[in-house]
Amino acid sequence: RPLRFVCMAAAASSSPAASSDAAECSLLGGPFAICVQIGLAAAAIATLVVKRHTERPRRPWLVWFFDASKQAFAGFLQHCVNLVFGVAFAASGAASECAWYLTNFVISVVCGVLLLNLAMAGYNRCVDRFGLHLLRSGEYGKPPSWRPWLMQMLVWGFLASAEKVVTAVIVILPLHSRLDAVAQLIEAPVHHYPKVELLLVMVFAPVILNGLFFWAIDSLIMRRTAGRMSGAEADDARQPLLEEGAVKRTAGKAAAGSD
Repeated sequence: RPLRFVCMAAAASSSPAASSDAAECSLLGGPFAICVQIGLAAAAIATLVVKRHTERPRRPWLVWFFDASKQAFAGFLQHCVNLVFGVAFAASGAASECAWYLTNFVISVVCGVLLLNLAMAGYNRCVDRFGLHLLRSGEYGKPPSWRPWLMQMLVWGFLASAEKVVTAVIVILPLHSRLDAVAQLIEAPVHHYPKVELLLVMVFAPVILNGLFFWAIDSLIMRRTAGRMSGAEADDARQPLLEEGAVKRTAGKAAAGSD
């Protein structure tokens, strides 16, 4: 009889109803969740590498690394904020942490591009007006120095984290109950499969959105070219930093033209 009781209990625990109560998608649920988050970071870096190869002219690798590391630092801070919000909102709602993470992520990407564009417009205006050369986004000196990079990275990390908080205050908190209902609908088809849900909300959907977000933000924080400058800024001779090969090709064309 004890053996029969144990078998019945094991069968009950393996049923969908029991598994749905015991197993729920968790953002910090062990090695699998951590590996998924590392994969998401790798996909974001790969997006920036691909973007560099599409640039004409291309940024030198060191300048690209400085720009990419600023995004990586800000992205890590934003990811931490997303995790905190996902856990906090799930604790006060019916949807899981993963469903709330995806909901918060989508809202943050849409609102983030707009808010960060506005923030960078004001930031660049202040930097140019007060002559804060150390803080000119994407400019690190010749040769590139770690001091302007460090200062810009800290500023960008602050702006990116502040954008997450602003988005949560003006969008997510006022619409919390409605967004919780939407999050439940999103996770309903995979609610009984927490690992599948984790892959969907942390890899497949965010990889596309994160790629678009990182691509747009990289264009926002990189060194401004002459086409994106005003007349006064263009006279300041702040041209893109070219690779050595690009400089030689440009010099060769100029020499051929003079002949």
